[in-house]
Amino acid sequence: MASYERYQLKGGETRWRVWWRDPDHKRKNKSGFKTKRDASEWAARNVTVAMNDGAYIDPQGGRVLIGPLGDEWVETHRSVWKPSYTHSIEVSWRAHVCPKWGARKLSDVRHSEVQAWVSRLGAEKSATVTIRAFGILRGIYETAIQDGRLARSPCDGVKLPRKPRPVPVYLTPEQLRSLADCSGAYGPLILVLGLCGLRWGEATALTVGDVDFQRHRLHVSKSVTKVGGGFVLGTPKSGEARDVPLFGPVARALRPVCGGRAAGDLLFQGEHGGYVQPVSIGKNHASWYTRAFELSGVQPIRAHDLRHTAASIAVHSGANVKAIQRMLGHSSAAMTLDRYADLFSEDLDVLIGEVDAAVSSSFVDTGKCESL
Repeated sequence: MASYERYQLKGGETRWRVWWRDPDHKRKNKSGFKTKRDASEWAARNVTVAMNDGAYIDPQGGRVLIGPLGDEWVETHRSVWKPSYTHSIEVSWRAHVCPKWGARKLSDVRHSEVQAWVSRLGAEKSATVTIRAFGILRGIYETAIQDGRLARSPCDGVKLPRKPRPVPVYLTPEQLRSLADCSGAYGPLILVLGLCGLRWGEATALTVGDVDFQRHRLHVSKSVTKVGGGFVLGTPKSGEARDVPLFGPVARALRPVCGGRAAGDLLFQGEHGGYVQPVSIGKNHASWYTRAFELSGVQPIRAHDLRHTAASIAVHSGANVKAIQRMLGHSSAAMTLDRYADLFSEDLDVLIGEVDAAVSSSFVDTGKCESL
């Protein structure tokens, strides 16, 4: 219920102020109305009706600065984000978002300003960096709208740069075998990545007890991520544990690795103990991963492309999509099909031959039902 108060300006003019309590029962007011009728109409529309419809917006809510809201937004999401993702968001917030928008009020930012910022950032940085920075600002505004601070977001309708989708690279089984043979003590790790399809963090988090030789399974229940200068152990990307087939070549390579060791020991250890450091191509020519490509003569690929290789080998071996989905830990078979659509294109040629062979006798031209 709103109440009204008449007051005078320094020049003697009369104005009206509206008083009301917001949904949290905090007393609010808005002043500057020339007549009580103006104040009453505003209150009816923006307070009484809005509260009844659940669309109440705090008239002063847009005055808050984006900086404190951004800090709060990052902090409240920390417990639901993966550590590596949290780290990337914090870096982006400090480097790209807060310096630009931190001192601005929510209600002062215009759509055109956000679009100009995104376009400028996209010209200087990668699409990934730009989209992540914009996502932070958009998230802050979405939270502000849900909290009733604003009615609209200046981020709505902003055009973003397209993030190029990397083209998967697949090794042949022969290339994978050669790479594993040239990887020394890390040969079994190469086979786990290239045949079982584990992500790097999942493979390097495996312990001896995760290998079940009797059931021919690898139990994937954790993943390790390098964040800053240290490692953080968490759950797999999907958040769920899964069992992955332990193929013959992998089992034979892992038996001597597991022999005489405790179940809690890391299956693969770094050169100086602890977790195996993430690898990349072209950055450290002295790494075991780079040397393995040089020795094997195989064209260097990202470690994640070994996961794609596992998918390729599984598809061409005749495995069904559902089994591949479970092995890779995808959320749905549709995701697997979408990600590896190019691998299934060859199946269309096989399907043509199989269908033609199955129905050819039924579709022989008999001359029946000729037109009269």
